[in-house]
Amino acid sequence: MHIKRTHTISLAALFAVPFAHACSTDDRGVPTDVEETYQTSLQRYDSCSALERDLKDMLVAELETRFEQYEDTRGGASDDSAAPDDGSESGTDSGDRTEGEDYSGTNNQEDGVDEADLVKTDGYHLYVANGNALHIFGVPEFGDLEPVAEFPVEGTPRQLLIHPDAERVVVFSQLSAWSVPEDHPLYTQLARESEDGGFLRVPQLTKATVVDVSDHEEPTLLREVFVEGNYQTARLIDSSVRLGSFTYTHVPGLYNFPWYYWHSETDADEAFERAKDEILATELEDIVPTLYERDSEGGLEAQPLTRDSCADFHRPDNSHGRGFTSILSLDLLGGDLDLDAEHVVTNHPTLYASQDYLYVAEPSHDWWWFWWHDDHTEKLNIHQFDIQEPGQSTYLASGRVPGALINQFSLGEQDGYLRVATTENMWGRWWVPDAPLSENHLFVLERDGPELREVGHVGGIAEGERIFAARFVGDKGYMVTFEQIDPLFTFDLSDPTDPTVVGELKIEGVSTYIHPIENDRLLTIGISGDEAGLTWDTEVSMFDVSDFEDPRLTDSQLVSSSQGWSHSEALYEHKAFQYWAPENLLAVPNSTWYYDPDSQTTEFESRLDLVTVDPESEQGAGLEPYGHVEHTDLFDEDDDYHWYRPNIRRSIFMGDFLYALSDRGITVHELGDLTRVSEAELPGRHATPYWR
Repeated sequence: MHIKRTHTISLAALFAVPFAHACSTDDRGVPTDVEETYQTSLQRYDSCSALERDLKDMLVAELETRFEQYEDTRGGASDDSAAPDDGSESGTDSGDRTEGEDYSGTNNQEDGVDEADLVKTDGYHLYVANGNALHIFGVPEFGDLEPVAEFPVEGTPRQLLIHPDAERVVVFSQLSAWSVPEDHPLYTQLARESEDGGFLRVPQLTKATVVDVSDHEEPTLLREVFVEGNYQTARLIDSSVRLGSFTYTHVPGLYNFPWYYWHSETDADEAFERAKDEILATELEDIVPTLYERDSEGGLEAQPLTRDSCADFHRPDNSHGRGFTSILSLDLLGGDLDLDAEHVVTNHPTLYASQDYLYVAEPSHDWWWFWWHDDHTEKLNIHQFDIQEPGQSTYLASGRVPGALINQFSLGEQDGYLRVATTENMWGRWWVPDAPLSENHLFVLERDGPELREVGHVGGIAEGERIFAARFVGDKGYMVTFEQIDPLFTFDLSDPTDPTVVGELKIEGVSTYIHPIENDRLLTIGISGDEAGLTWDTEVSMFDVSDFEDPRLTDSQLVSSSQGWSHSEALYEHKAFQYWAPENLLAVPNSTWYYDPDSQTTEFESRLDLVTVDPESEQGAGLEPYGHVEHTDLFDEDDDYHWYRPNIRRSIFMGDFLYALSDRGITVHELGDLTRVSEAELPGRHATPYWR
């Protein structure tokens, strides 16, 4: 096995320290008087018993919250997730074909940081995660599409990364623990028993499958690693892969607490004590996630995370979360493919990476904390890891700011400074009478030893609104907020200690993604609107920010189907947004359901719309419809399939051709008139069950 020593950092802060600072507790031990703080610092554990005690203290506090809510409503259990919870291309040179010049790659947030996606290309091949396999297609000449190989992958392939020089592909797949066959070696590792019967310790696992594609027609398996948790994202920087996953383990007594009501005649206090006893009886190994690696004989070797007296576990003060973010790192050029693992106790994370650092941003407090402390505001923990060493991630520092993030684009690093855009009171604090209005902030953080310290801040932005989009480009920043209209704000970030709002433009509708292009222009995609609010059409806009103090809307273009209203994955997934600068063309998926009165059936339209972009145009022009390609015919024979992602999801420009990808196939079109010249079928998500 080649799994290095695992470092587990409990960065959700828990546990004993917040309880120790409470001035008073209720009858069940929940803190009722806790000071609100905007600071956090790491504490190291010196024993597994201390870690176990702190984790169980917090689990019992969450149990108390769930019981009180259940007693109030006599409803079901609250869901863990119900809490206030320039598009860059890598420029890879692959033979005579260069990414960004001859063909388009993934729409990445940062230069030199490749983001995993469901399709990748090296200019000569397409690598596609689909069905239960990695599919490889050859592109000997632009416009060609030749099936080359199909390599089986366990679970549901979600995304992949490729390294052409190493001739290796890493496929990231999701496995449902409930679908694992009983004869699979994972089953015995996951199955547990409790007072109410059997259960599985986690709902999902993430698997990384490393494949050698030096012979594209005969790919070979190099390595299979499982980590308990839901797949989040992955990055490739030079030859190093970083994978992020997140999980809550199923702790008996907590996840199944309604059973103590349904199958017991005891009163609420007795039911609580029975559930609490089951939590306290749970072994530490069943609270923290586990890594597994498949051996040469098909068995699994479990990698415990509690060795060395748990000395690799840390916690920052004054936070509350019981989930685990796992960061796995490996160097694809390394001969042994050694794996480095970090496991961080967090709430649900947002991951962002520059070329040198990986950041894990997560709410400081889990949902249940606000049940007891409804006067506390949302706060965000940010944890920094050094990723400059190939195949390794090393924890450096943590910081905290008020508010919550919208997505990864709310984070951006420049010259060692991390810029963070947050909304405070994002969720409206509906549980608080006379709740304060939301407001937006831009913070600048710099590492000072083990602390990410605030060095600059501008706040009070667009009170009563929340952030829908943000982007940091060099020493400039952009932010879109929304309540009934869409202000676009511009920020001067040239002085990290004094970030400044320099411009504002109010328009109808809202943008959800900002994409910088040439000639001081921004392309955005969002939802159309009028004076009354949103009108719910997909809309592409272009802004002129050459005068940074006076941003102007150059043009807008509705992206509609033949039936009018439509939806685009690019509204929330930037990798579906493909701008091809050499041809000044923008491609965005566009789909809709509609009722056909003639056939009296619900029909679906699946297409990819293209828009011409003129970055030199003046106000009132610059965006024109170019045409569209369809995949509707790939789904027409399967009525049930209309209810699982029949939309076109990605597009790639290659020479004078456009490649469109959906769950059921790939089509190739001439750019001139969008004629379909080639196609290949894909099995799709429901092609086979969990197993290969």
